[in-house]
Amino acid sequence: MSNESRPSFPRQACFRLGTEIRSVDNILPDSNFADSQLKWNDAAAAWRSGSFFSRLSPDAISQFESLAAPYRCKSSKILLSEGESPTAVLFLLEGSVKVTMNSIDGHRLILGIVGMGDILGLAAVVSGHPYEITAEAQFPCKLTSLPRRTFLDFLDRYPVAAQNVGLQLSRDYIQACEQLRFMGIRMTSGTRLARLLLKWSADGCQTDRGTRITCSLTHEEIGECIGLARETVSRTLSEFKHRKLVVKRGSTLVIGSVRALEIYAERNGD
Repeated sequence: MSNESRPSFPRQACFRLGTEIRSVDNILPDSNFADSQLKWNDAAAAWRSGSFFSRLSPDAISQFESLAAPYRCKSSKILLSEGESPTAVLFLLEGSVKVTMNSIDGHRLILGIVGMGDILGLAAVVSGHPYEITAEAQFPCKLTSLPRRTFLDFLDRYPVAAQNVGLQLSRDYIQACEQLRFMGIRMTSGTRLARLLLKWSADGCQTDRGTRITCSLTHEEIGECIGLARETVSRTLSEFKHRKLVVKRGSTLVIGSVRALEIYAERNGD
């Protein structure tokens, strides 16, 4: 997924691997999904830009690649479910994964969309606590994983990798706090949606018509990001279109003026 199509969310997810959970056959695609083999020795591979690989020595990367086995999965594949014990950590090489959590009353909240280069499942694998989220492949994905014990041993052997994990967990915590503040503040539906779009616009593409965002989420899923019903999201987007704040064509959103949307969010905050 390109940067312009990646909304900014907390990067939390994880992956279940191993015969005691589910067989490898369940995550490997059929022959119609097969493509070229992953090139582990490609130093320019885009997934190496992920924070986990920052400052790792050639020896550490070589060791990682000797331990990790690449896999592929189709879109809509459930990679983990809430409450399961952590058995492996997932590294996303290509594609995107939707991360959700259910509230006590059964409502689903989308915590984030994670993409290429992200290391997923850190909190559960490091702490040993059950997964608190569900992760679903949003598109066909290329990924690799390490069993929990193997991953922890790797961190013991390579302190820089352990430092990178600590930094990533800190960033995840800060982002989670930001989302909690966002959900806890009293705001109108228009302000909630406006602030979400403004957040996404930071990774958007600048055009002569404004800031373009590619969003593959449905209206219902957008609502699950900010605690709104699907009907409310549809109605609010129509209002934005009428006010010429946002133009929507399929999965593409164009914010004509980010400043105008900011002013709208400020004036309609309560």
